[in-house]
Amino acid sequence: MKNPVSTYRIQLSPDYTLEDLNEILDYLEKLGISTIYSAPFFQARKGSSHGYDITNPFKLNKAIGRLDTFRNLSNRLKQKKMSWLQDIVPNHMAFDGDNIWLQDIFELGPESLHYNFFDIDWEQSGKVMAPFLGNPLPEVIKNKELQLKVSKRGFLFRYFDHEYMASARSYAEILGREFGEKWQDKFRNFSGESENWEELKEYFLREYDKEPDFRSKIDNRVEEINASEEKIRKILEEQYFLPAHWKETETNINYRRFFTINDLICLRMEDKEVFESYHRFILQLCEEDLIHGLRIDHIDGLLDPKAYLERLREKLGPDFYITIEKILEWDEKLPVHWPVEGTSGYGFLATVNQLLTNPKSENEFFDAYQALYPKQEDYHDLVYEQKLFILEERMGGEYKNLRELALKFNLLEKEEKYKQALGAFLAAFPVYRIYPEEYPLRKRQKKIIDAAFKTAAAHKPDLNNELEKVKDIFLGEAKKDRENMLQFLQRCQQFTGPLAAKGVEDTTFYIYNELISHNEVGDSPENFGLSVNGFHERMKLRLEDFPLSINATATHDTKRGEDARMRLDVLSEVGEEWFQKVADWREIAKNVRKDPAVPNANEEYFIFQMLIGAWPYIGEPGEEFLERSTAYLQKVLREAKENSSWAAPNEDYENKVYGFLEALLKNPSFKKSFTQFHEKISAYGAIKSLSQSLLKVTAPGIPDIYQGTELWDLSYVDPDNRRPVDYELRKKYLAEFDLVTPEATGQHLENLKRDYTSGKIKMYCLHRALKARREIPSTFEKGEYIPLEVKGELRESVVAFARKDEKNTVLVIVPVMVTHLFTEDLQIKDQKQELKIILPENLKGTFKNVISEEDFSSEEIEVQKLFSSFPVALLKKNN
Repeated sequence: MKNPVSTYRIQLSPDYTLEDLNEILDYLEKLGISTIYSAPFFQARKGSSHGYDITNPFKLNKAIGRLDTFRNLSNRLKQKKMSWLQDIVPNHMAFDGDNIWLQDIFELGPESLHYNFFDIDWEQSGKVMAPFLGNPLPEVIKNKELQLKVSKRGFLFRYFDHEYMASARSYAEILGREFGEKWQDKFRNFSGESENWEELKEYFLREYDKEPDFRSKIDNRVEEINASEEKIRKILEEQYFLPAHWKETETNINYRRFFTINDLICLRMEDKEVFESYHRFILQLCEEDLIHGLRIDHIDGLLDPKAYLERLREKLGPDFYITIEKILEWDEKLPVHWPVEGTSGYGFLATVNQLLTNPKSENEFFDAYQALYPKQEDYHDLVYEQKLFILEERMGGEYKNLRELALKFNLLEKEEKYKQALGAFLAAFPVYRIYPEEYPLRKRQKKIIDAAFKTAAAHKPDLNNELEKVKDIFLGEAKKDRENMLQFLQRCQQFTGPLAAKGVEDTTFYIYNELISHNEVGDSPENFGLSVNGFHERMKLRLEDFPLSINATATHDTKRGEDARMRLDVLSEVGEEWFQKVADWREIAKNVRKDPAVPNANEEYFIFQMLIGAWPYIGEPGEEFLERSTAYLQKVLREAKENSSWAAPNEDYENKVYGFLEALLKNPSFKKSFTQFHEKISAYGAIKSLSQSLLKVTAPGIPDIYQGTELWDLSYVDPDNRRPVDYELRKKYLAEFDLVTPEATGQHLENLKRDYTSGKIKMYCLHRALKARREIPSTFEKGEYIPLEVKGELRESVVAFARKDEKNTVLVIVPVMVTHLFTEDLQIKDQKQELKIILPENLKGTFKNVISEEDFSSEEIEVQKLFSSFPVALLKKNN
């Protein structure tokens, strides 16, 4: 198995191609990276910046690079003993005119080989909704915005940037009688087979290209149709798609989409034929040894994730690296019987984020936040209400379909109370979903359903009887057809995940602002801090169950940069001072407000935290910072759905918030007060970032570096975190590290601390740790995880552990609470009571700190001495 030793996440796009990646391979190898971890690079919608909107899974995105370029790149990787981990998207494709399978379906309907490839309910009308109109269809037709066109692909309908192929059966009607029996008969009598249709269409288009009179006649006919509402309506009736206003999906939809995104249409990946077809090219690249691992996007969208993974494992063999994107709740575990190496790292992110938050401040922050914004309700109640809102107001079409499926299977009665009970139950699921394969359900699955019932019943006590019946159906214990109950439960589970994502991550996380570093994918504001022992227990379990899971601290989906989170975590150590500053800034803000009610207290508090995280290390924020922050605030306000939303933007309110931010940034009193406090927080945040970085590289799992985050990462959410990376600067810094001799390391580290704002200190830490890991990969991959005892009054401020196998032993010591240990210039403070790391007998020996080049041989290592050169330590035992 070509297991990654470390991965580097690259967002390939038209703006960053395979050729661009080729330019940094030497740099990544030198940094210590073993594996390129690539975003989807298959043919996607034109201009796609992320690649998750695939239109053709059988070719590389031509805007990213050619297959021969990828092969050449792969050869270079092999020479460097590096590998390639590829992100794939089996859940959905782009609902787009360039989607090769949708083109075929729109032309041939039931005769298409791909007719059942997508999760479409054809029974509703025989047509799939195409909900991309900006207004209702009659209005669009009246305004002549939907037009019939003839192109090199044949007849199609165009609505601004959207194109849909006209059905083969409508060609005769489009041409009309004036084209005579020849063409009428040809199009009416074709066999319906794809090959026959392509041949016929090609013949027609050849005539169109070669014969000017024929072309003129066709163009005139098309113009005539577009001029007539009646004619265009008549031809639309013969299509296999139904143009619809985008808002219709809030109440009615007949295909499964990704979350609430209309232009991502889901696949029936449970169908073996769909699986085989979709993965044909992917598997070819794996067989060619161009791809050495797969990351499966949104595994929870699939009907049966375990069956999918087993099928994939069968194709790839037991030694192929497979990891999945899976968001687990704090106490939820990935099923150990799934044939995967682990997840893409959100759980690790959450664990480290909680470790670096002071758990002793929980009550202080809760009370202060409630005093600041008394309107804010209980977090769990807020989550429930937002999930219910998303289900009823944004996923009403899916909700209706589930209700109708329950009626079709004779599981629930027609009364409105049963519909409400189903919704109440779905909104109450405490995890993304369960994975029912058969009845009886597993003990843990039953426990989750029971927890959902209790939550729903607590919020909707008047529906208790109906909720009991829904619970019995989910458990398979109702007196109904068991196969129907299981199918219904499985179908419901494909929507509880999107419900959680939209209701929690994309709504509640923009409303509940107690400490926004925990409003993060995989994390949750319901938790506030993790003890050192709690961290050790989680790491031991990680090593036991999924030692090859990815250790991520930033991804394309994270809500803010990894180093911005660390700054915010520092606030948990200085709560009293923080809330005093908030009070001071709110007073200052009264003078810059144009509207005393905008932003509200909750939004204002969010903005203060936002600025703590994103404010540049040096200098004042300029125009670019204001533009980025304004774009981010638009997303924040619209995702929160309280004073604005994507569905109904309140631009007047938004502009007042932007104006408030701009005025705040220009106010001298605010800038002076904020800058003084921020300098302190950013310094301590830098130390926490070093801890986060070293833990990522050395704890059980595979460390992942998101592009560019080897230097400070203070980004906002996507698309801000996809901005271009300055690799020339990073190459320059890395080259400087090579010039440092062991004798000069001490002075070099002092220089790094003085110049910490540049980010070099983080890069140096990562580089040294990655290099050490690549030299002894098996120690970190398979070696024991041994918690080390820390003695002293501030022992909970430090986490220490060993990684050990038969050949090597390494010790990892990092601070987790930093304000009592360090000064604001990153120097260790003198300790009244010494902190010591106690080594057990089997670990004693002489060690070299691979970061500082210092030697340690005592069985009790003094933390003050250990951190005197650098704020974190990685010691390797001399063999």
